[in-house]
Amino acid sequence: MKQTLSLLYTFLFTGGFLFAQVPGIMTMQPASAPQGTDLGANTTTNAAGIALGNRVKLRGFVDFAYNYGDFNSDANSSELGHKDAKFSTTADVDFLFDFSPVTGELHLQASTDDVSLEQAFIRYSFNRDFNLSMGRQLTALSYEGDEKYDLLSTSHAYFSDALMTHGAFQKAKQKLVGIIDGSYGTGGSLANSQLRRNYVDGIRANFNNGRFGLSVGLHDGYWTGDDFNDDNIALDIAASLMIMPGLEARLGYAHQNTTASNTEEDISHLNAWVEYDTGNLTLALEYDDFDVLGTDIWDIMLLGNYQFSPLFGLTLKYAHEDLENTMINLDSDRISLALLFTLTDQFAFNIEYSHTEFDIAKYGDGDADELYFQGLFNF
Repeated sequence: MKQTLSLLYTFLFTGGFLFAQVPGIMTMQPASAPQGTDLGANTTTNAAGIALGNRVKLRGFVDFAYNYGDFNSDANSSELGHKDAKFSTTADVDFLFDFSPVTGELHLQASTDDVSLEQAFIRYSFNRDFNLSMGRQLTALSYEGDEKYDLLSTSHAYFSDALMTHGAFQKAKQKLVGIIDGSYGTGGSLANSQLRRNYVDGIRANFNNGRFGLSVGLHDGYWTGDDFNDDNIALDIAASLMIMPGLEARLGYAHQNTTASNTEEDISHLNAWVEYDTGNLTLALEYDDFDVLGTDIWDIMLLGNYQFSPLFGLTLKYAHEDLENTMINLDSDRISLALLFTLTDQFAFNIEYSHTEFDIAKYGDGDADELYFQGLFNF
């Protein structure tokens, strides 16, 4: 299996390289590196979108995907092993309001099951560099974004992300979350939260002068709970520096008190990443360290993306996660290969294959395979 994967990756990389070198097929367009960091910036005022009058813009996307997953465990396979294949359709619509110095955003997500509120916040800009934002906002500690068009692939990098979202991994998810959450008697469940990219209510002070960005937030929950009266108080801070055009480094930390009945009742997260982006080439390295109700989790992610032409790009990601507590240990290594085809400015067709090798104490070794086909229309 590993030899087959190695040959597949070699073939695809070689094919993409040759495709990019053949004259007359596609002309490489000039690309420029990012000139500044967006952490703490007012990204509403100059955002792209469909103008609905002088002060309101509309943007969003429709995501149609085929997802296949196969989870295999050497031991207790009947308890954890599962396959799942399905089509899914989701849509995201964002409204952006500009009544400078007051701006605001409303983000709605729709699926075949329901319509939910992602973000809803207002921002007051004291000057060009400093602003205060209030409402439901995305947590700041993650290299990868929350929206589909922000990704350089079809899925997020980590196996824990796949565990929380893929239908084939629901049995394993229930076991893992039950061990971390239920066994420790928390006041709220982690089953509907992710380690990264949650939407939380609170207030943030933001600073951005282009090269340096800073965001400090106070929230009524970050992973679990949503009430100050239950002491679910969360703080986060993130700082970013554009070292040179295209080279950005970011460091962040979040901490939440919970209503757990044991002494190890808090949740914390340290996140650091660095990105080098030339426009055609993107390289990234991310590191996380979590303490989730007495469970220690650390991970590392490596990402490489190259845009061979305006039509075709390729992304390769590797992620390692290590989870450890008194009841269970989990080590996982996940590698993902995504082929990205930008057919028009509004429509992309993407293919991704991901393979994970894992070792779960008491459940033995195992592996998981994922296959994604995605049609993404953005407006």
